[in-house]
Amino acid sequence: MTTQRWILAFCFSLASVFGTVKLFKTNETQTYTCRTFGSGIVQPFKGESYYVRSDCQFRLISFTVNQKEYSVTIRRGHNGLLVQVKIVINKVTTLLQNGHVVVKNKKFELRQKTGLGHRHQWRRQRLKVTHPCNRKYQHIFKYGIYNRLKSSLLPFSVTWHNVHGGINSLWVTLESKLNTTTSGLCGKQNIAGHRDELIRDSKLHDHKCNTSSPVLQKNDICRQFFQEIKDCVQYNNSHYQRLCEENIFGFENNQSVFCPFFKEFASQCNQSRINRFWRGLTKCEKPRCPGDLIYRENGPAVIPSCSNPKPLPFYQELTESCACPEGKF
Repeated sequence: MTTQRWILAFCFSLASVFGTVKLFKTNETQTYTCRTFGSGIVQPFKGESYYVRSDCQFRLISFTVNQKEYSVTIRRGHNGLLVQVKIVINKVTTLLQNGHVVVKNKKFELRQKTGLGHRHQWRRQRLKVTHPCNRKYQHIFKYGIYNRLKSSLLPFSVTWHNVHGGINSLWVTLESKLNTTTSGLCGKQNIAGHRDELIRDSKLHDHKCNTSSPVLQKNDICRQFFQEIKDCVQYNNSHYQRLCEENIFGFENNQSVFCPFFKEFASQCNQSRINRFWRGLTKCEKPRCPGDLIYRENGPAVIPSCSNPKPLPFYQELTESCACPEGKF
């Protein structure tokens, strides 16, 4: 498919999203987000975060609307990262594995290759795609430094970050106007679940996998981190310091595992001083950007390009992003 045709199809898919949203009430919308990152941290919709160390397959979230199934199942490898994610939207299965996206047995890869071209114009974003997705139900696109799958039927999306060896951060977002009850590791939207029950009820049957009890070993980096941010966050420091130690144990030399944890909690402070501190403490580097783009903690989710100079406002949310240098386009 040519770039021009892909852009045209992408615009039609956006139109379908806006049209679908009108089926729901237009009252003020509350958004629910469930995250999983590191080697097994889960932030459910409601209640405190918890830790699961397992290479078993789990149902992260599952719900039905009009007798149609929507679900996200995950499995971690021995490296602590997510090595397989399966997303089901109205019988269409999308598989995230080995850095690729597979839809209906057709593989494609989202790649953002940008750089300064002649006359300081930005080269268009190139997507190495054999078959983007079934646009009747969903569309998949680059979202800052992340990738996002957005349902065209419901206010529901999945966002993830690829690293070497797997996925180190993934979150599911749905809106309150989606009147349904969820299950899985994410729990229910309005009721805090018990950790052991969520794990037990979400684990999919597999005799060959293993779920182990978290190992608690004191870690000086975790201690220093929470000592530094204690004044700018409102939660149980001892609980989250324990999660930090459980998450990092055995992966002390794997930044892809422990960096997302510190990034997640440092972002709640929203202070440049804290950002400098935690990166210096943990030696976690900022993400690298392709070409001449510059990393921004809060940049445009979709950067302008020659082919898309004015992205729709719907997509101009702020997130970690690779953006154009000042004065360049």
